[in-house]
Amino acid sequence: MKFYDKFTNRSNELKTLLCLGLDPEWEKLPASIKTSDKALFAFCKEIIDATHDIVVAYKPNIAFFERFGYKGIEQFENLVQHITSNYPHVSIVADVKRGDLANTAKEYAKYYFGDLKVDTVTLSPYMGGDSIEPFLEYKDNAVFLLCLTSNPASKDLQKIKTSTGKNFYEEVANFSKSLNEKYKDQVGIVVGATHPEELAQIRNAFPELAFLIPGYGAQGGNLGDIMKVCARNSLINSSRSIIFNSNGTDFAIKAREKVEEINLEMKNLF
Repeated sequence: MKFYDKFTNRSNELKTLLCLGLDPEWEKLPASIKTSDKALFAFCKEIIDATHDIVVAYKPNIAFFERFGYKGIEQFENLVQHITSNYPHVSIVADVKRGDLANTAKEYAKYYFGDLKVDTVTLSPYMGGDSIEPFLEYKDNAVFLLCLTSNPASKDLQKIKTSTGKNFYEEVANFSKSLNEKYKDQVGIVVGATHPEELAQIRNAFPELAFLIPGYGAQGGNLGDIMKVCARNSLINSSRSIIFNSNGTDFAIKAREKVEEINLEMKNLF
């Protein structure tokens, strides 16, 4: 099944847009889990096993695994395999933010889509179409291009005016739309929840694009504001406020409780 159909069908079924971010920051892991020789995997696995029936997607961020070299990469691969083998109905958004020359992009695409079989990845569009198209050769997969990110310094480049009078992020959205017309339902964009006015503007201009919306939860994005404008072909990501809801042995139970709380609010706004 194509990623777009997979995630929209599930979001309609669950009446939620929740994407659960898996950012296993070592310093924040519960002491009880750090004794494991695969602590990153063990932590994420417990949360996944506790929430797989009530989330639309998982977004593991590879930075928290790469930090530990080959041992961390092995745990990232174990994590992806655990989801694809046991919960194939849940989409995987690999948050890797790649963006490189076409021959390099081809290798990244082969790894993430061909070998690991994640559903979609985050990419930087800065190097243009030939750095993205190798990923789009995998017809059941998709990409989310960084458009207007949730961090405060996003304004440094993303809100610069171009020669057309538009903000750079608007040019990225237009570029994404053009790619998505060529590769139907395979190109979406990342738009941060911390920019509610711009989020509404971009969604109004590009209703056909899938949105990945980080910045809800620990970064302060307001769920009510997001849900009013984001449309149903969106994934709203929350990470730290869910996975670090407890630093005790009950962290997975508390994560599920937080997901249920968010889902209830989403259903009321769906």
